[in-house]
Amino acid sequence: AKVVMGQSPPGSAYNVEGIGLPFFQGKAEFTDLHPEVRKWTTEGSRTAESGDILLSIRAPVGATNLADQTCVIGRGLAAIRAKERLDQQYLYLYLKSREADLKSQGVGTTFDAITGKSLKQFQVPVPPLGEQRRIVAELEEQLGHLEATRTQLATARTQLEQVHASAMNQFFGSMERFTSQGSS
Repeated sequence: AKVVMGQSPPGSAYNVEGIGLPFFQGKAEFTDLHPEVRKWTTEGSRTAESGDILLSIRAPVGATNLADQTCVIGRGLAAIRAKERLDQQYLYLYLKSREADLKSQGVGTTFDAITGKSLKQFQVPVPPLGEQRRIVAELEEQLGHLEATRTQLATARTQLEQVHASAMNQFFGSMERFTSQGSS
């Protein structure tokens, strides 16, 4: 895979008005899948392309996201792009599954960081392309089931909280009627 180590442009080149390319510094902008744009820059020599894996390489090391547009990456990120024998989604899912391993490789006195050399030496099993795609399809199906279950659990939790609140209101409402009848 091609690895592009981030480099921060001068602070004077940042803006929040949407001028230039989106600029990501690190994990703070990450969401579940794609980073949230908070800053833009008119300068920047290190870019990620849409579809590139964004890997946090500084405090914390290992978190992953996917670039959904061309963007400038700062010192806290590396962009990773699969080459011809490697499926990009397979690489993303593999790195996501190995976030703890990547984190354990972080070193530093002030905060953990992983070097470009260490990142480039990180071992990724590379089965034949067809097998990678089969693995991706199976994982995405399983992850889809997990996400549907998570959504059902969140709905059930909300409903449970509503039933609980209703029961409490009914109970204390009947208590108020009881106490008001007893005091009249």
